[in-house]
Order: sequence, then structure tokens, then C-alpha cells
Amino acid sequence: MRGAACALPLLALVACGQADEAPVGEPITCALAGASEFTPDCRAERVMIGGRSGVVVHHPDGGFRRLAIAAGGQSIEPLDGADEARSALKGDRYEVIVGTDRYVIPVAGNAAAR
Repeated sequence: MRGAACALPLLALVACGQADEAPVGEPITCALAGASEFTPDCRAERVMIGGRSGVVVHHPDGGFRRLAIAAGGQSIEPLDGADEARSALKGDRYEVIVGTDRYVIPVAGNAAAR
């Protein structure tokens, strides 16, 4: 019985630690590492980067990409790495390809995209 009583505080600490690890940002669809199918496994965190609106895309494995919205808002450009990038504004979303990763990122503030 004494062992069970000692375990309760430990379980409470573990539960608290898990609560602090809530996902950051809004869910978006992505196809990572050349995958052919898009899945809702990535998250987009809206940020300001060097005075520009941007997005940090978080991958499910802990990786991420920092992207900035280009002047005029018609595309998104990567801020890190040397991977080739292409992007375009298509209606209420950006379609972005960086290296072998693809993302669909809703335009910020677009209620229809949420």
C-alpha cells in the first residue's frame, strides 16, 4: 500500500509534464520527405520574422521550417537551409514545396480556411 501512495505524486508529475507539451499552432496538411499523400500531421505557428509575417511549420518528428511571406503576399519563401523552394498563393491558401516537403498553409485571418 505504501508503494502505491508514493507512486501517486509521481503520476501527477508525469501528467503535468504531458499537459505542457500541447501542440503549437494550427494543424495543416503536409507531405514530407517525398510522400505522395498529404496528411494533417504538421502544424503552422504564425510568427513575425525580421519584421515580416511568417510561419514556423512544425513536423511530427520535431523538425521544422521557418517561412516568411514574400513582399506582396503572393508567395512564401524559406528562411533556413539551401533547399529549392516554390510556392504560390492559390485562393485561400499557400501551396509550398521546399526540397522534398510539401505544405498547404491557409492564409492568416481567412475564416474560410479554418
